[in-house]
Amino acid sequence: MEKFLGLNRNSIFLYLGLAFLCLWSLIACGKKPPLKGLAINASFSDRVLTDDLVTRLKVKYITTAGFQPLGQDYRIVAVALWQGKILFRESLDPEIPASRWQANRVYETEKFIYFPRVIDRFKPKTAAGIKIGFSILMENSGGAEPLVLYSRKIKLLPCPPEAPEVIFLEGWEKIDRPRVGGPEQSYELWTGSRAVCLLENPGRAALLMVRGRNPQESLTVSLFLEDGLLDEFTLPPGPFQKVYSLGPFSSETDPELKLTLAVNKTLPLNQVYPDLNDDRSAGLRIEKVYFR
Repeated sequence: MEKFLGLNRNSIFLYLGLAFLCLWSLIACGKKPPLKGLAINASFSDRVLTDDLVTRLKVKYITTAGFQPLGQDYRIVAVALWQGKILFRESLDPEIPASRWQANRVYETEKFIYFPRVIDRFKPKTAAGIKIGFSILMENSGGAEPLVLYSRKIKLLPCPPEAPEVIFLEGWEKIDRPRVGGPEQSYELWTGSRAVCLLENPGRAALLMVRGRNPQESLTVSLFLEDGLLDEFTLPPGPFQKVYSLGPFSSETDPELKLTLAVNKTLPLNQVYPDLNDDRSAGLRIEKVYFR
């Protein structure tokens, strides 16, 4: 859970929505056969999947003796859909490009996947969980219809009410601006030059994810956990996501952990959104701080 924020992931793939609505119908009918000579094994690191969850997706691309070289590179993506909405769309390209795959080989890739908060645990229709469509697609740059390599339904349960909380303290700018893809959220959250939040310590090893968008040409970001530097990196313009495996920390001595995000420069919000009469200084737009 999150106090003050309650952010759902802001989908940046809406321009693909219509195409994937059509694709969802195709997947549901099962009309597209898999690629001959290729088997897919996909597994998540968490046995029980919930919304508002970061989990590791591991995929094996297994070529058999009947596999024929593809002759060109393809993009491989994982897509999750529910009620026509894209919950996530993540690249799953292995280290060896598809154009170089050979028969009788196994190619692997891993990716952290975030299931956004979508379930209302107080509604009878969703309190027991939902079924979502999960697919692995192969796309080419020519805009042809994607090839469905793998498709199945996934049971997604509500995030446990006892999940650790994130409490946002000083240094944050709240902007009243509707966000497409988050109907119950009517604002964005931005950092100033330095922003602080508290992470509830779960008393075990946990994953920290910081996800958002950089509006500037180049931005240096420093993350501090308590008084130590956790990471420092430079971001190009656009979306970003950072995931860290942390802990365990003693919950007796550290019931809460302080996370600080610092940026090397800010800009007025009315330079990001010219229609806003708001000259507050902001650094990063933060869509999610996750610690669980």
